[in-house]
Amino acid sequence: MKSEKKEAKMELRGETEVVFTRYFAAPRELVFDCHTKPDLMRRWLIGPEGMVLDTCEQDLRVGGKYLYLYADANGNKGGVYGTFREVVVPEKFSNTENYVMDMSTFDPNAPEDPNVTIESRTFTTEGNTTLMTHVYRFSSAEVRTTMIECGAVDGMSECYLELDKILSTMV
Repeated sequence: MKSEKKEAKMELRGETEVVFTRYFAAPRELVFDCHTKPDLMRRWLIGPEGMVLDTCEQDLRVGGKYLYLYADANGNKGGVYGTFREVVVPEKFSNTENYVMDMSTFDPNAPEDPNVTIESRTFTTEGNTTLMTHVYRFSSAEVRTTMIECGAVDGMSECYLELDKILSTMV
């Protein structure tokens, strides 16, 4: 596989969408599992420097919820949560994405923000590789700009390098 296929490519669509594509040298089912099974996700879904994925819970079905919380050595936590909107194993899934910034006010059962981010991932077999297409639909151009400026692309790329290592031991 050519090295340029291992890089996450980013494309801006319209004012509110970001599309990431990334190839993995593994079967689609395995790449899908690594994105949906908590025991596998914990192995590669690294967080901001100094933080680890402390909580990884999900109910992978339409209407099911998920919660991913990162924690630092001092017990500070933050992360994302949401609801699955579409699940087609091992082809695609989509979900809402809400941000947990303050654990003291976090209520996983509160109604979701109507301006929530929507994301979807599609997994396509291409020869001996899997192409993942990850689409983010942000509530506004401003939110999209903020997410890009905060280093989302770099963070994803680092996570996917970890995933490559894990996949290489599983194929």
